[in-house]
Amino acid sequence: MQNFIVRIQKAELNNFRNVEHGKFNFPCNLKKDIFEDGSDILGLYGQNGSGKTSFIYALALLEALLSGKRLPRDIVNYITVGKDSAQLIFEFSLKDDVSFYRVIYEFWLQKREPSTTDEEDQDQIPVIVSREKLSYSALVEGKWTKMQPIINYDYSSKEVFVPKVKFAELTNQDQNAIDELRVAKKYAIKQSTSFIFSRDTQKQISKGCSNKVYKDIFSSLYIFGRYNLCIIDNRSIGLINANVLLPFSFKFSKGNSLSMGSIPIKLNGPSVIPEDVFDIINEVINTMKAVLGQIIPGLSVELINLEKQLMPDGKTGMTVELVSNKNDKKVPLRYESDGIKKIISVLHMLIFMYNNPSMTVAIDELDSGVFEYLLGEILKIIDESGRGQLIFTSHNFRPLEILHKQSIIFTTTNSKNRYIRLTNVKSNNNLRDFYYHDLILGGQKECIYESTNSFAIARAFRIAGRHHES
Repeated sequence: MQNFIVRIQKAELNNFRNVEHGKFNFPCNLKKDIFEDGSDILGLYGQNGSGKTSFIYALALLEALLSGKRLPRDIVNYITVGKDSAQLIFEFSLKDDVSFYRVIYEFWLQKREPSTTDEEDQDQIPVIVSREKLSYSALVEGKWTKMQPIINYDYSSKEVFVPKVKFAELTNQDQNAIDELRVAKKYAIKQSTSFIFSRDTQKQISKGCSNKVYKDIFSSLYIFGRYNLCIIDNRSIGLINANVLLPFSFKFSKGNSLSMGSIPIKLNGPSVIPEDVFDIINEVINTMKAVLGQIIPGLSVELINLEKQLMPDGKTGMTVELVSNKNDKKVPLRYESDGIKKIISVLHMLIFMYNNPSMTVAIDELDSGVFEYLLGEILKIIDESGRGQLIFTSHNFRPLEILHKQSIIFTTTNSKNRYIRLTNVKSNNNLRDFYYHDLILGGQKECIYESTNSFAIARAFRIAGRHHES
């Protein structure tokens, strides 16, 4: 299999959480050459509850489906209140040394009809992936071919998927292959997974499909979702701030094996972990040691092995504790600031993203606890010399002074047009000042801030105080 570079180019959300409709192009899609390998940074700004975190959730859902995972159990809350279904559309660019593709993956989420007759149904996730469509266009002799579907899947259709011509190509009209795909369809519905990227479908395509283009597209998107798309949401931040856990986000390769994920290490006391996990975390720490020492001068992190311990599964475990070492003074990591713990948690993935043009990292509330000047410096370095794709939400305005205006998306108060770029921004404008001006006075076609009344707020405080005193 060829090693394709995969990037998200466009995104569209419909009836997803508090976004009735919202779409935008990534900065890389606005360049003359959409396949350029340089860094691609997208920051989302807006008031609370305006759709920033919704997009992070959309990316987490994309990661789950591309990886063949089940929908999350709380998925029913992802569909806009009062709606029965949601639609998400993502466009990607794929390239290797000789091939260049645009690929569109669209999927629909639909509430499952409730059932009380089957005991097994009680464990079912209340939402299914009801429809999926995968289409592509190729760059041939400098011109794009017409976008054409590879798979158009509908859970309610008698056909496994259409078009029939593509179905014949993907199965080679082998009856065993057709039967396996029918089973895969039923299983995807039952388990609330993607049909296209389910393990059974991917296995069949890999084994039976003779079209190399299709195989490259399927495998590249699967690898991207499984190993190159990392989502760090605000639930991780909450665990850090509460001094409960430090989720170590990592990407680790050993021999021919590759893994990516998050390993939680206790902050409020020692943790017991398997020996192989101990080795992984030490490798992660060693990788980020030099960068961490430059970001926070004099600081290093160690995973101290306190003792060996037998685990419930009979394997040998290690009792460990994370400590920080600054100026030869070791203290448990829980006593460091939330910002330092946040940086340590995400740094390994940022290093991978900085060096890998096919790596996409999305971080909710990137600025949480991080000194604003340091935040600006990190983003500036990634912007100038990084290679991967970084997506973040923030309330700190410092990135607006650092990044190009095309790298910033703003949320609006209009749920039917949730994401915009600011217009009328001149090259000599400070985007931070321009945004602040529009927050107060307006100036955009869509309202970007639902204004508050300071006098009304003060009065409400006084009334609440009197109620408390009584």
